[in-house]
Amino acid sequence: MSTGDELLSRYEGEIVPRSFQPGLVVASYLVSYVGCVLTLELLNRRTSRSGMLNHSLLMSAAVSMGGIAIWCMHFVGNRAIVLANDELELRIDYSNGFSALSFFLPVIVLLVAFVTIGASYKISWWRICCGGVLAGAGICGMHYVGNASINNYHLVYAKVYIGGAVLIAVFDSIVALSVFFIFRASWRNVWWKRALSACLLAGAVSGMHWVASVGTQYRLKSLNTRAQLSQSQAIIVVACLLVFAILFMVGSVIYAIWVTRRNTIKAQQVVLAAAVFDWSGRILVSPEGMLPSEKITDTYVERTQNDTFSIAHPLFHWMFQISRSWNSINGMIDGMNIHLASLRKGGRDNKIRLIDDDGQLIKNYDAIFRELFCVAAMSLADKLKEQLANVGVLWDEILATGVDGLPQRLDRRIDHMIEESAGVGFSERYKARATRLHEYGRGSLMLLVRRLEHPHDVDRLEAAGFRFAEIHQVCGIIRSRMQIKTRDLKEKLTNMVAFAEGSSVMEPGVHLGFFGVKARVGSFGFDVLSKKGTRNLLPTMPIPLERLESWHMDIVRQLDRMNVSNLFQSLGALKKLSPREMFFASQLSDALQALRAWIDDPIFDEAVLTSKVVQVPCRAPAGSNSAKSCTMIALCIMMPIHSKASSPRCEFVPLNFFKVHQMAYKNSPQLAVFTRYVHRELFPIINAASVSPPQPIYLQAGQASFWKSHFDSLRYLGRSKGKNYAMVEDGGSGSSAFGRKSSGHSSDHSGSTIELRNQGFRGSHSLGSDIVSDKTAHQPSSFGGIMVSQEIQVDIRQIDDASGNMLKSAGKTDRVTMVKAGAGFDFGMDPIAGTDDDTRAVAERDKVNEDAGINTSPTPTAMSRFARGLRGIALPATVAVGGGALLYSYRPRNIPGFEGPAVPPPIYGADGTFKLPRFPKIKSREEQIADLKKSTGEEEEYDMLVIGGGATGAGVALDAVTRGLKVAVVERDDFSSGTSSKSTKLVHGGVRYLEKAVWNLDYSQYQLVKEALKERKYFLQTAPHLSSWLPIMLPLDKWWKAPYYWAGTKFYDFLAGSEGIESSYFLTRSKALDAFPMLKQTDLVGALVYYDGAHNDSRMNVSIAMTAAVYGATIVNHAEVTGLTKNDNGRLCGAVVKDLISERNGKKSEPITVKAKCIINCTGPFTDSIRKLDDQDCKEIVAPASGVHVILPGYYSPSNMGLIDPSTSDGRVIFFLPWQGNTIAGTTDEPTTISPNPLPDEKSIQWILNEVSHYLSPDISVRRGDVLAAWSGIRPLVKDPKAKNTESLVRNHLVDISSSGLVTCAGGKWTTYRQMAEDCVDAAVKEFNLPTKPFANAPRVSGTEAVDDGAILNGSCQTHNVRLVGAHGYSKTLFINLIQHFGVETEVAKHLTESYGDRAWTVAAMCKPTDLRFPARGERISRLYPFVDGEIRYAIANEYAQTAVDILARRTRLAFLNAQAALECLPKIIDIMSQELKWDRKRQEREWKDTVAFLQSMGLPEPMLTATRAQVEKGKLDFSSSLEYKMYSRHDKPPVAEE
Repeated sequence: MSTGDELLSRYEGEIVPRSFQPGLVVASYLVSYVGCVLTLELLNRRTSRSGMLNHSLLMSAAVSMGGIAIWCMHFVGNRAIVLANDELELRIDYSNGFSALSFFLPVIVLLVAFVTIGASYKISWWRICCGGVLAGAGICGMHYVGNASINNYHLVYAKVYIGGAVLIAVFDSIVALSVFFIFRASWRNVWWKRALSACLLAGAVSGMHWVASVGTQYRLKSLNTRAQLSQSQAIIVVACLLVFAILFMVGSVIYAIWVTRRNTIKAQQVVLAAAVFDWSGRILVSPEGMLPSEKITDTYVERTQNDTFSIAHPLFHWMFQISRSWNSINGMIDGMNIHLASLRKGGRDNKIRLIDDDGQLIKNYDAIFRELFCVAAMSLADKLKEQLANVGVLWDEILATGVDGLPQRLDRRIDHMIEESAGVGFSERYKARATRLHEYGRGSLMLLVRRLEHPHDVDRLEAAGFRFAEIHQVCGIIRSRMQIKTRDLKEKLTNMVAFAEGSSVMEPGVHLGFFGVKARVGSFGFDVLSKKGTRNLLPTMPIPLERLESWHMDIVRQLDRMNVSNLFQSLGALKKLSPREMFFASQLSDALQALRAWIDDPIFDEAVLTSKVVQVPCRAPAGSNSAKSCTMIALCIMMPIHSKASSPRCEFVPLNFFKVHQMAYKNSPQLAVFTRYVHRELFPIINAASVSPPQPIYLQAGQASFWKSHFDSLRYLGRSKGKNYAMVEDGGSGSSAFGRKSSGHSSDHSGSTIELRNQGFRGSHSLGSDIVSDKTAHQPSSFGGIMVSQEIQVDIRQIDDASGNMLKSAGKTDRVTMVKAGAGFDFGMDPIAGTDDDTRAVAERDKVNEDAGINTSPTPTAMSRFARGLRGIALPATVAVGGGALLYSYRPRNIPGFEGPAVPPPIYGADGTFKLPRFPKIKSREEQIADLKKSTGEEEEYDMLVIGGGATGAGVALDAVTRGLKVAVVERDDFSSGTSSKSTKLVHGGVRYLEKAVWNLDYSQYQLVKEALKERKYFLQTAPHLSSWLPIMLPLDKWWKAPYYWAGTKFYDFLAGSEGIESSYFLTRSKALDAFPMLKQTDLVGALVYYDGAHNDSRMNVSIAMTAAVYGATIVNHAEVTGLTKNDNGRLCGAVVKDLISERNGKKSEPITVKAKCIINCTGPFTDSIRKLDDQDCKEIVAPASGVHVILPGYYSPSNMGLIDPSTSDGRVIFFLPWQGNTIAGTTDEPTTISPNPLPDEKSIQWILNEVSHYLSPDISVRRGDVLAAWSGIRPLVKDPKAKNTESLVRNHLVDISSSGLVTCAGGKWTTYRQMAEDCVDAAVKEFNLPTKPFANAPRVSGTEAVDDGAILNGSCQTHNVRLVGAHGYSKTLFINLIQHFGVETEVAKHLTESYGDRAWTVAAMCKPTDLRFPARGERISRLYPFVDGEIRYAIANEYAQTAVDILARRTRLAFLNAQAALECLPKIIDIMSQELKWDRKRQEREWKDTVAFLQSMGLPEPMLTATRAQVEKGKLDFSSSLEYKMYSRHDKPPVAEE
């Protein structure tokens, strides 16, 4: 290496050659990108030009952009410049002074730029352009000032590159800021769009730097003698800034996740939110786009089944009225807090227990619920920095919130579908169904509505960190993030603006109104017809009169009790009288005609006029504060109970709420009466709580109190001076202080629950009291439980601020009513006529205790050396990165399959009878065959004929029929009789496929895993009763395997994304043995557990087929296709079908010709046989492989944990899973031949048992006799016939269309059946131009009026949303309702609900009574398993079961669980089926033989194949003398006693 002298002599005064290090070039861009991301994140949170928070964000953004994105990038980028051969002596030497200047220069310039741009949401192009120019100037200025700090080189610049660098910096800055602020203004500023803007902005910095660097040459002046020190200093500073930026971003991610989780939890609770609008109708939201909200309680505890929390509930009425009289409880908030804090809490969550140990509601439940509401309103006021009186009035509707199990993407489609339905002939029933779809939620959201009239109020809230946005911009965000289930939220928010204005009142004068009342369906009470959106107004029409005179009333009395038709006749006769009577009759007739046209309902003509006029509140004249009323002539009618508001202008509202709404208008005298009632109701309860001696704290009303802690130094930051209040009596000289101390309460603690810190209270008086002079203060009296109260009228005069004792006459005097209840007072303003309603004259004096409790925080000592700082940041950086990874892994998620039912459970009706769901009737098999025969006509021709009723065929049928196509399915045997019933019972992405994808870089395998993981989620959403999550353990025998498999399972979790569930996790050796006690302990070092899905495959298949049948598909099993028909052009046009059941019954079966536009081949392993019916010369594409599974007793595995062995003796994977109370083990993968019921070979069974024994404890003897059942399934691997290499197998699935039009769908796996069906139907629709259309009049699959389904059937694929039969009413606790109503065993009830979902109600009802006390219903067909007789009857009537094998194998799964138990219960099954299907003796004998032969494929021991029915019924099955005894025996022989 050259010495320093040699380098100096060689390059002094010369241009030193340069090059660039690509790695550091990329690193410099990443550094700049991190700074830009942080900058835009900070700017995005800025809401106003004023406010300490906004100033801090502005300064931080300038420092982030200038210090990190520009300054750090510059020094990292310069380090990428290699001069000569990168000798230390030739490296760049920076001047510390200029380096510091280059840091602060861009910060100052960018601060000016960001101030210029402003914080408004209105895009100002000149501001953005000016800001972009300044930002570009800051970028360029820093670069060249930074270069000026170089000591050992003279820099030579090329002017062209300078101009290019400036242009890039300015142009890119303008573009990046424009994109960012456009997204921000449109409220589409999601994180990835900010990341895109940051990418552009970082491009401005990096682009400018590297263009300028390319145009810069370095002429050596001197050698760098301190290269190492200069470099280390720069790296330390850069590293510190980067770590700060990364930690901030990680903190932002953590905060966002916390907010999301908190919102998810809130959506399940009763919540109070604020809807604040400015004068232009914009709504106040948080920076995240949500309404400010506070929790009231976890849930409303219902006393009875009909006691639902709605606008008809008295509690809501109380809240509605109190929100119009906040001042009446202003002084009671502290007492409420202390009372709530004194209530009994839960042991673990420290929340208020609203239910006692006996399961009863706690005492004063209603009052406590009201207190929680008031405390939540106070918290909301504090959050908005408002007085309680200004927090708003309660809106007249409760919105449903929470996740109801329906896919969220429906929200985006409902509005479009309702609009579209008007043009495509949708029924009103369908539109009503789509409208109600999202109204069933878990939580309740109430809103306090307020409209701001002054710009300074808007500025104050924006400075506090809130934003105002147009309703249409944030409506979707509010609905999504707060999980509001209401479809028309935008319309409701718009109505709130008018509601806040108070414009929903009648005009003065005389009106004709319609008073229509009907009884409420499903509960007690009445509903009244009102104007839509204004629930306090009846449908009315004005009559142009100021008042009714006595002669007017004489005419009205003549019309008493006349219906509308008679009214028109009588009014026509009146026109022949005097002119004034003629004129009034004409006015009344015109109003009547206009009202009838406005209501537009035939029932209007049945209403009768009443001569008794009513006085209704109306709009007061301008400048008047007194309440006014107008006159209404009413048409009255009692409407039928099932009447609906046919007019879009009207809606029904509860009558009791309508009356409350009528009384709760501004300046209503009823509110004063209500205020007295509130005091008398709540004061005794509040004062019952014990109070600790108060601390003397004096705060202005509405001002928040602060915790006494070491942060007290911040107490007075940004606060106005504290003020106290005094009150004197009229004519009295005494004074007393009063006011309210705002609680630091956050109703997030309340809930069924609230957590409150202890607060001091004023003086020595009781809770909620105001301090008054001795002249009015009396001790409470109580006589026999009667509360004595007194009303005191006092005048309030203001005390001079300076002196504290000089009274000034208040401009206006209010009467303050103070109710003394118990030991406490409160006050409520009752304005005297003519006074300003908003006047609040109070006495103020100088603040006290200003300096009390002020502490200063110590300042941290700076590190003495940079090196120590460099070492110090390593640990935080590692923690930040690791913490981010862990946070992502263990983030809270809404797990599919754990939602509640989509429809309410059955209830008792008004007559006391239990109302079972009324599920839609399914066509019988005979009716379905008749429909097949009708298809010979062109009008009855099917759009699609599907051959094969397995998972794929049934899935194709369901997809097609829900797109509006006419579909038929024929299956030679039974649904899922082949491969679909012989799977491993997993719904999984495939960890082994993922491993192959990674190691072989196989993108097709990766796509297969991604697709399967997405479909896995749909399984649990559409059929939660048939599928569930299953943790699967992966035992580790070497420590080095832990990180390998941990990375694999985490990658599996990562790929699942939003479709995932709980994250995988590691178990220590002891924890692994605790979770799976059967594991072998030797060589076990730990285990990894990941999650996948499990399901009941054949029942899933049957449910898919039955769902298609409910939607109108023709579904026929045991119908064989014997040929395909073609038209004159050689194109397929149908098939010839033969009914096999008729032959089994000894009858002749006539062939049925089914005409269809499209033929779909979904026959799995038998695909080629159907293809050869189309073309005898076609090449076979199916490469069959057999997979053997065995069933072992349940004690071989835990009931809730599976196991996978990824490295068996021959390298294959084997699963060991709990299923239906037993344990399933498999599978093998061997080439095979195709047969209907393949037999499991003994070699495969032994291989599985040997592999199982390797990882089970040696104490467990894995015996051949423990195999309860064994079967072999054929997996139809396929080859693409159109591929160049026809020998290569298709990794996923294949959709092929032959020249004659036969569509073949084959391959794939159970998990992806839905995607296979979607691809198949898409291909068929495109190829044959099939007429998809919206599905009008969809059946009520749920069996209730509440929700039909989770899909809007608009002609596109909706099977990811269509719930299968049984899914709507299913929940994890449904079995309890079944036990309580039908008296079935617990094990049976669980089995029924997990196999049939909500159809378990029907199955249980079909069970035969047992004549026992318990179980009252349900005779088991096998004493070992929970299958009951009702299942057989249900399967025959509702699932097309035609043979005993159908029952044993595909409906109850008994043949798969225990072949011998299936044989033992076969006689009982044949008997029940004979009764239901009218079988003769010959048919019964055939069923016996066929079923026993089938059970051989299920692993039935060979000696039992010759058993007769009589032997089975008598229990004389003995084969101990046979050769197979040792192999198949379940137990060892008993020891022989010695003689």
